[in-house]
Amino acid sequence: MTTDLRPFLVAYDYGTGGLWGVFLADASEAITRQYPELTVVGSRPDWMSAERHQSLMSDPYILDAPPRGMLLTLLADRRSESEPPRA
Repeated sequence: MTTDLRPFLVAYDYGTGGLWGVFLADASEAITRQYPELTVVGSRPDWMSAERHQSLMSDPYILDAPPRGMLLTLLADRRSESEPPRA
């Protein structure tokens, strides 16, 4: 059985900025279940050029693939937030 994967534009807001990417998934919920820090965006923001959007679309993230790029940043932030403060 094959699953139809669709592209979803996502943003990771890390407080002082944001990172953007495209995920291939069968549903947006699959993305936010694994990465709740991500926001799935319904359409390309007006400020994002078509060229930038196409660049993101040409190098999508896949849920089962090893983390890379912005996901490494997201996971590092997740780890640092879960660590107790040092005295």
